[in-house]
Amino acid sequence: MSLLRVAVFGPPEVVHDGSRLTFALRKAQALLLYLAVEGGLHPRSKLAAFLWPDSEPHDARTALRNALALLRSLLADPNASASQHSLIPSTPEMAPGQGAHLLSQHDALGLNPHAALELDLEMVQQAYQQAQRHATIPPEEQRVALITQVQRALALVRGPFLDGFELGEDAPFNEWRTQQQLQWQVRLLLLFERLSSWQETGGELEQATATLTHWLTLDPLSEEASRRLMRLHLALGDPTAAGQVYATLRTRLAEDLRVKPSPDTVALAEHIRALAARRQCSAVRATTVEGRPPGELVAPLLGRAAAFRLLVERFQQAQAGQPQTVLVVGEAGIGKTRLADEFVAWARAQGAEVLSGQAFEAGGRLPYQPLVEALRGRLEEENAPEDLLEDLWLAELARLLPELRVRYPDLSAPSQDELTAKGRLFEAVARLLDALAKRGPLVLLVDDLQWADEVSLDLLRYLGRDWKGHGNRVLLLGTVRSEGLEPKSQLSAQLTDLGRDLPISQVPLQALSQAETLQLIEALVGQGRHTPAWPARAVPVASSAPEQETKLSALGDFLFAHTGGQPLYLLETLKLLRERKWLVPRLGEDGNWRLEPTAEMAAALAQASSRHELLPPSVRTMILLRLAKLSRPARQLVMASAVLGTSASAQLLWQVAEVGMQEGVEALEEAVKSGLLREEEAGAGHMGRYRFTHELMRDVVSTTLGQAQRLVLHQRALARLQAEGVRASEYHTLLAGEAAYYSSVQAGDKAMAVFAGEDAIEHYE
Repeated sequence: MSLLRVAVFGPPEVVHDGSRLTFALRKAQALLLYLAVEGGLHPRSKLAAFLWPDSEPHDARTALRNALALLRSLLADPNASASQHSLIPSTPEMAPGQGAHLLSQHDALGLNPHAALELDLEMVQQAYQQAQRHATIPPEEQRVALITQVQRALALVRGPFLDGFELGEDAPFNEWRTQQQLQWQVRLLLLFERLSSWQETGGELEQATATLTHWLTLDPLSEEASRRLMRLHLALGDPTAAGQVYATLRTRLAEDLRVKPSPDTVALAEHIRALAARRQCSAVRATTVEGRPPGELVAPLLGRAAAFRLLVERFQQAQAGQPQTVLVVGEAGIGKTRLADEFVAWARAQGAEVLSGQAFEAGGRLPYQPLVEALRGRLEEENAPEDLLEDLWLAELARLLPELRVRYPDLSAPSQDELTAKGRLFEAVARLLDALAKRGPLVLLVDDLQWADEVSLDLLRYLGRDWKGHGNRVLLLGTVRSEGLEPKSQLSAQLTDLGRDLPISQVPLQALSQAETLQLIEALVGQGRHTPAWPARAVPVASSAPEQETKLSALGDFLFAHTGGQPLYLLETLKLLRERKWLVPRLGEDGNWRLEPTAEMAAALAQASSRHELLPPSVRTMILLRLAKLSRPARQLVMASAVLGTSASAQLLWQVAEVGMQEGVEALEEAVKSGLLREEEAGAGHMGRYRFTHELMRDVVSTTLGQAQRLVLHQRALARLQAEGVRASEYHTLLAGEAAYYSSVQAGDKAMAVFAGEDAIEHYE
């Protein structure tokens, strides 16, 4: 049977067998809409009175028959027999999909539940029932599934229930429509509220912005939706758009209701204006100039929904007077700072005070450097710092910020007693942060915490104890490299002490999955000027042609294999492809610039040597800097691992590198701490094995080896493996992609010695 589609959200639409229907009788359309929405069977007398209340019962029944005749002709199945074009009774034997759309049973009418019918209301109802069950933030897997379901349902909503559809007289149908409209308005608003909340708490700020914009098209007077949209625009670095939302709301309220925005909305607008003036729009994100090819690649935040949600949860706990500490942990380039920046932008839009400082890997580690950076920027923005601190404590704070004495030359000299000076300085900082936290929630971000000096960590411990005692609304957020949290590190010991006062949560970041890598490629290569949020796949690619989609898929597969989903390596490789003009900007039909793969790029990716040719210089430099900082024994171990190629035991690495056991233990710890090597989990009764954290690192280290050095390391490795009984055929695996001429010849000789002729030929060739 042909499919019948009925859409009731917005102006009603009825599509049968792929064709949109028009109705000569408006009440015939009203009858079909009513039967589709209400379901079940309804007495003819009730339907007649419902649609023709001013007619005599006989005349109303006649009008109902005429309406049914029209519907019967419109819904006739051209492939069905003549007998099926008439109203047919419902029978128990009727199989799904059989029979006409209209059913008649005795003196009742309805739609055939077994006929092919799609009703937008049913999808919305199912989504509403699911949303009702999840008033709080659901677990990540459920959140993604719920977002998908609700997005699909709300995509069907073009407007209010039967928008603009009324009968020309005071019929009960009009009252029914009004009641349904009010009922579904409440349900739709709940769906919009839940969906935008799930998206926002998952860091999907641009998608949440689209949801709230859709919400306001249905309810333009909603101050709640407007406030949330204002905050999101502010979090996205666009205070101008936030101000436009407020101006539009204020105008609509004045024109439609003759009222002013609520004090909460006015206060938010003032907050936005103050931030824009204080920071002079410095937080506005760099965007591509209209009409010009895209410049800097700005990647969307992908695969971080669960991490962002945890940050939001801890912020809400801190907002309730339970101070928190959160550490974003991962390897260099994994996106720790990017996630922290996105979160603090969101927190600032919620009205939080944000202080931000960064520790640096400098000789001697500058005392208090990240705290000085965080406090200096904030006090420079403060009109009257004396409103925050008394002169006594400003004088102590001037130890860190000497410019305070220029601003306040009459400050008294700080205490000179060395026994009390440090404590008074700590107390001055604590009192300043306490004053800021009383104004609103406070987020203190310390980037690269693994490089913070000892006295800065002491100060953070002091602050943690103070926050706990006063119940301050403070969230301490730190980004830390994984190797910085080694059990024996100074930071780990300090954090253990801090954890006695404040709950500490860790947010580990991993590399992107293959699917997320492809999403990033589609966002960056498929989009130019506009960067979509994650993780939706409904992002238009550069071309809908299968050939273009194939190119993007091939590029995504290659980059995932090449970079392992490491975000920094991905972006740097894409920049390299642009520099070599293998990705070129093209202006799309919609006026947006897009980066499109060229035929030359496809040929380059097909070459076996492209892995080394596509190593970005910036990535190579970063890895070589890490290698150069290692001690000689640790560097020897890393080089030995590069030659071995796969995971190896500590003992094998020591033997190939020719370092002693005690020296080798320390060197191995140093190599792991540097992030170049990682230890794999050991099975029961087995020692741990070690390999490179990332394959690109091994490629870079391998290229630093001279031919003689590589040959010596290969000889040691081959001798050791041969002593352990490794077959000649396995030498090939060891040397693949690494052996120079002499190593290949030696492998061939070894293979010949054990009569492995085919293997020998391969090595000689």
